[in-house]
Amino acid sequence: MKQVELYGTVFYEPATNEWSGSGTGWWIEKTEKNIAKITFEEPITFDPRTPAKTKNYSLSISNINDHGNIDAYNVDEDGFILRWETYPNETCIASFHVIGTQVCFVPNDRALGTDESVADVYAAELLFSYEAKYGVITLMGSGTISCKEIAEEKLDILKSHAEKLQADMDKEKDPFCLGLLQDKLERTKIRMERQHRIVEKSSKYWDSALKFGELWGNYSANEQEEALGGCYVPLCTGGGPGIMRAAAQGARNQHAHVIGIDCQFGVDNFFNLKDTYSVHSNQRLRMNNFSIREGVLINYSHVILFWPGGFGTAWEVYETLSKIQTNHLRRHRTKAIFVHPEYWEPLFKCIDNMREHGAINSYGDRIKIPGVDDQLPDEAYLAEVAAGPEEAFEKTKEFVEKLYQKNQLTLKA
Repeated sequence: MKQVELYGTVFYEPATNEWSGSGTGWWIEKTEKNIAKITFEEPITFDPRTPAKTKNYSLSISNINDHGNIDAYNVDEDGFILRWETYPNETCIASFHVIGTQVCFVPNDRALGTDESVADVYAAELLFSYEAKYGVITLMGSGTISCKEIAEEKLDILKSHAEKLQADMDKEKDPFCLGLLQDKLERTKIRMERQHRIVEKSSKYWDSALKFGELWGNYSANEQEEALGGCYVPLCTGGGPGIMRAAAQGARNQHAHVIGIDCQFGVDNFFNLKDTYSVHSNQRLRMNNFSIREGVLINYSHVILFWPGGFGTAWEVYETLSKIQTNHLRRHRTKAIFVHPEYWEPLFKCIDNMREHGAINSYGDRIKIPGVDDQLPDEAYLAEVAAGPEEAFEKTKEFVEKLYQKNQLTLKA
């Protein structure tokens, strides 16, 4: 629970019906003549049934130049509506002050200090020194791609939101509030259309990650000790939902050790693991600094596997490839594998375009794609592809066992 205090100043020009404002933590979402919707960057606790209770935020408004009257209505956790009345044809100025509590914790990287970053590095060093001193294999992937059942549940939730918005619109008499509800309904319909496509296209990738987790989990629990002379190389993920949860769940189903390295995104309770996706990793390290978390996921890994993902996974892709390219990670000791190349094909074309323009090495910064770009010696390739979980497992297992045979299954050397 974080206390929030917001200050704002708003200006209304009656001659042009233009609104402007100054302050942080909020913005003017929509205006119509003498009415404006003020929206908070993050929801602030508010219960309309008990407005006098202390858990609700306090809102005070001052009419700075006493031009007309200003009041607020439709106050809720997302913000409120301001309305000027009986005003002259001159600039109207008002200020507001909000004191309350955030609905959920939201991280802010700009607020991090040195202590938090140092603590992250130190915690990672301790974790890997004691629990994964021979390194890990890390699976990267989307936090939002779900199994078909969960994807359909999300679609049902969006449908219920749309139905409620429609019901609210049918009862709403205020034209401005009606417009706000209409905007929300249109955005919800766009999300519904997208979710329909996701159900059909993406759930197979969740199933694929689950299968890989089962394969590596079974190997870890039953074969790895003998194959690696007592060394243990567990599965590591970003500790999140979606693809990461699938892989962790598959490995845990085989009673294997799974490490999750996450940071808070404002969607779960920081300490309470009950009923959250994090329980699928039996060991979790929560970090303050998003960037350090990404580095830890990559730096301690022998094999980094990329399942279909979004911005975060793409960030991890480029960080991994650039570290191998610049020898921050040694090519002969680090393998990057793109799983399901049909998903990654646009990225491969982007990399080809970079190479053609000389932005990256024309010889040594390639993705090894069978039948497309596989004619050069292995030193020419930063990464390779695997068609599915079975091939990804076999390549990962073979690489880790070769490292052990060469006495290179270590993090420090």
